[in-house]
Amino acid sequence: MATGRPPAAARQPRSRTVLVHLASGIGNIVLATPLLLTLSRRGYVVDLLVDGDYPETADLFAGWSALRAVYNGRLRQHPTGRYDFRIAAIPPFYWSRFGPAYRGVPNSVARPPDALFYRDERAYYLEFARALGCDVGNAPDGFLPAAPDTARGVGPGTVVIAPGCKTGRMAAKRWPHFPRLAAEFADMAVVGTPDDLYQFDGAPMRFPDHVRSLIGQLTLRETANVLAAAAVVVANDSGLGHMAAALGVPTVLLFGPTPDATLGRSPPNVTVLRAQLGCEPCWFSAPLSACGDRVDCLTQLTVDKVARTIRTVAPSVSRPRAPAGPTHT
Repeated sequence: MATGRPPAAARQPRSRTVLVHLASGIGNIVLATPLLLTLSRRGYVVDLLVDGDYPETADLFAGWSALRAVYNGRLRQHPTGRYDFRIAAIPPFYWSRFGPAYRGVPNSVARPPDALFYRDERAYYLEFARALGCDVGNAPDGFLPAAPDTARGVGPGTVVIAPGCKTGRMAAKRWPHFPRLAAEFADMAVVGTPDDLYQFDGAPMRFPDHVRSLIGQLTLRETANVLAAAAVVVANDSGLGHMAAALGVPTVLLFGPTPDATLGRSPPNVTVLRAQLGCEPCWFSAPLSACGDRVDCLTQLTVDKVARTIRTVAPSVSRPRAPAGPTHT
């Protein structure tokens, strides 16, 4: 008797579903995107739950074909369906906040050792994919689904600077010479929040009047689109810096007290600059003790070195048309 169903041998296997839970800062979440790509390419149906420090972080993933759905935990959006696997790819320093919800959940993928995160953050996230049988030996670089937006005046000759990072003690990661760097190029734009225009010591950053300020004017998703349109992005060790790296834009990341090697392999579009002082990085040992909180490693990273690097990775940029004094913060 015919049933209208194909023989068992001819049926397509059901795609396995996985919920990936990411949390913490923008940079941490962006660094986990190779995990999402690896799972998608292996044929998993991937849903993403984002508990970002910034509520807009989940918006960065909207419309990405690698994901079936995106949920924003900060807006109390939580998936209710059943999953074959659940991956809590959450940094160890946030696990106490989320760990209790995963106790006794039988389909949760085991977390790698915490030590791996602090040795190679990218490898830590990919270890979840390895646990599901994925080959991570040639895992992709980070990725964000953003299209270049030139409507803000940013284009293939523009140097975009992102001078900020998190506030408080984390502001020690801010390079103090961004305003002087801005005088080196004609087509400049600055992105971020109003708080990003203050140095670690509280002094305001004042930029020359030819610099196009987009401070406080863009959503996080709009910022990603602007970064994607730039000739080059220059940033601290920050969320916006890691966003630019994931967008494939030539990116110059300025490191001082924090380590860069522990983030894992950098994509080919990223150049890391340091002053190479003997005491750096110090963040996980004795933060800023060697310099008495002066952050010498960033102060001694020169404008000339950064400017020369920019011209090397983005030959389309140029010098200012005329000298311009600082007029705005």
